Amino acid sequence: MVPLKAWSKFSSWAYLSCMALGMFVGQLCISFATDSFRFLPVGLLCGFLWVCAGAFCFWAVKAEQDLTGAGVRSMGVSILASFVTGVLIFSESTLLYFSIPAILLLLFGLSKLAPPQGNVFRNWRSLLGGLIFGLFLIPYKLANVPILEFMGSFALGIFVSAELLVAILSIKRRALFEYGLAPSVASMFMGVLWVIGQHGCFWAIDSRGALGYAVGYPLTQLNLLVNLLWGVVVFHEYPTKPERIKLAIAVSVIICGGALLALSKM
Repeated sequence: MVPLKAWSKFSSWAYLSCMALGMFVGQLCISFATDSFRFLPVGLLCGFLWVCAGAFCFWAVKAEQDLTGAGVRSMGVSILASFVTGVLIFSESTLLYFSIPAILLLLFGLSKLAPPQGNVFRNWRSLLGGLIFGLFLIPYKLANVPILEFMGSFALGIFVSAELLVAILSIKRRALFEYGLAPSVASMFMGVLWVIGQHGCFWAIDSRGALGYAVGYPLTQLNLLVNLLWGVVVFHEYPTKPERIKLAIAVSVIICGGALLALSKM
């Protein structure tokens, strides 16, 4: 999300379009280098669901007028949804006396980062986006296909769905979104980095991986800590001492939750 903060006038929809292009190109290079590209409908479906979740989150930021709150609500719901799915649907083994307190700590820490939520019906977009983010990989888990073969179709599904969505929005507003050179290139680079990181995420939740869906996916959501570090160091967010104390407490709780969650797989 760095390009959206660095260039405040850069549209989130243009960001999605450029990032999706970077994802597709980056994964295409990996697929051809490893001779692993396969056209899998399940990958296209998961890519479509990912774009739907992202669209609801971007919509939430504008409609709810709360960038931080929308992101935190979305992440909290996705963590809870993926944990429940892993335990109840996929019957993954986890030490519940560690994992349940861990999830509660993660959710509590996240809640301290957001302003008061207000009416839940007003925030339905971010909640729905988080729910889809927490569930969109169920088809992948059920299909049980190799990660490299899946990723090619997944990136293609994201690219096609994102570009179609942006095209529809452009037609609706009767104007193209502005694509500045610097933010567009930066967004495509973010897409490439996302693909690289996503391979680690898929390894974590894969049935042959170490963590599974109930533990692996929630832990990947701790990328929030990197976002917060960028915000404090680069964009000078949380400038006052009380804000930074509150941030430090919330981050400490989240780290404790992440550590407990990791221990639940031992």
